[in-house]
Amino acid sequence: MSGGEGEGRPLPLRMCVRCERITDEPVLVAEVHGNSRPGWNVYACPGCAPHVPAAPDPLVVLEALLGRRRGGPRR
Repeated sequence: MSGGEGEGRPLPLRMCVRCERITDEPVLVAEVHGNSRPGWNVYACPGCAPHVPAAPDPLVVLEALLGRRRGGPRR
């Protein structure tokens, strides 16, 4: 057997959301929530991870949308 981390298990391969390359060192950068089904994780490679913008807070987005419906100020 080959020694090292994750012995007997394959390395996690994910596509980077920014550069679209496959990486074996994925960094979790966002979680997308699903309405009626499970959500999914979004990954980036270590080089791109610091440059991926933070996902907006769903509650802030919802509040802004409801404010527009009620004729409130736009943000």
